[in-house]
Amino acid sequence: MSLKKNTSGKRNNILPDTYAEIDLSALRNNFEAVKSAVNKRKNSNVKICSVVKADGYGHGMNEIGKYLSEAGTDYLATADYYESIILSDHLKKHSDKNTPVLCMGLLNDEKIAVKVLKRNIEVSIADINSAVMLNDLAGKMNLKVNIQAQIDTGINRTGFKLADAYDAIKTIASLKNLNLKGIYSHFATSEIPGNSYSKKQLADFKKLISEAEHNIIKFDLKHISNTGGIINFCDPYFNMVRPGISLYGYYPDRKKIVNEIGLIPVMTLKSKVKFIKTLDKNQSISYDRTYYTKKRTQVISIPVGYGDGYSRLLSNKAKVMVNGKFRTVTGKVCMDWIMSDVGTDSGICENDEVILFGSEYPAYKLSDIMNTIPYEVICGITKRVKRIYTEN
Repeated sequence: MSLKKNTSGKRNNILPDTYAEIDLSALRNNFEAVKSAVNKRKNSNVKICSVVKADGYGHGMNEIGKYLSEAGTDYLATADYYESIILSDHLKKHSDKNTPVLCMGLLNDEKIAVKVLKRNIEVSIADINSAVMLNDLAGKMNLKVNIQAQIDTGINRTGFKLADAYDAIKTIASLKNLNLKGIYSHFATSEIPGNSYSKKQLADFKKLISEAEHNIIKFDLKHISNTGGIINFCDPYFNMVRPGISLYGYYPDRKKIVNEIGLIPVMTLKSKVKFIKTLDKNQSISYDRTYYTKKRTQVISIPVGYGDGYSRLLSNKAKVMVNGKFRTVTGKVCMDWIMSDVGTDSGICENDEVILFGSEYPAYKLSDIMNTIPYEVICGITKRVKRIYTEN
């Protein structure tokens, strides 16, 4: 990966034909938009835990994590301890900020735990056995470990069940080598404004916390809100939020947006026109011959395909932008190529830039065609696509 500032708008190095341009200025905009949205409903004491799992939602975990760390995020969140170790080491080496990493995955392997305890990583606890293992290991290493209790209030994934959570908190709080710093849960339907299930999750979680804080321990951190929660269920009872998809410029469900907060897509997937050929009428294009030319025409070939994460479901449906004009993907998406029938008077030349998605054509346009969500589009861009970082 490379990091460069692009203040002039001119490229200062040779780029691959297909690459993902990551606009750090847009990332900063989205981070500030999240903070503003939270502060309007609560107060400036709310902490931000920026979610950078899944390689920063496809944007590059280390570079995104470093940038958000220096932008002032209070925490960075990962999905597993492999990610956590890589990110923590990168920050230690490349960032002046000592931003803690909250891993929302599970830790039940002592060999991995040894590595985790040596780093600035806070551990999620979802079962008593893991807590005991971690406590014993911390004792041997003469450490006090910051942990956060993960509570399942209704997504039915991982975490202590509500019925067991109070007793679990009581047990964990008694383990002398663990510092029970926080408690958190996760919404199942936060993208739906006013959703009754989300309201029930909130009420149940607040009741648990209130009882635990009254009888057992006070928590420094209490959090449940992802992006949907921030926008739709930002309860002042909690003092941290966990924005994910919003940092990268998208809403969890744009069709249900009530409160837009000014997000800008961070990733633009770009390529070039690499080949132009003229075909006569009634010629098939690509595998399975799903498209035939209607007349004599020109077809452009663009070096991007499902090997780059550009789905075959986009065949004959998605648009690409060339020289400011949208063109339709023609024929089946190949592993390494897509084509487009552009007519005879397009004015398109070899090496003209192609926008596959970005601000002009957001990822949700592709996810709608694919019958999925924009998360899958941006996370799906593969490793062979180089990420180029710019900041204006």
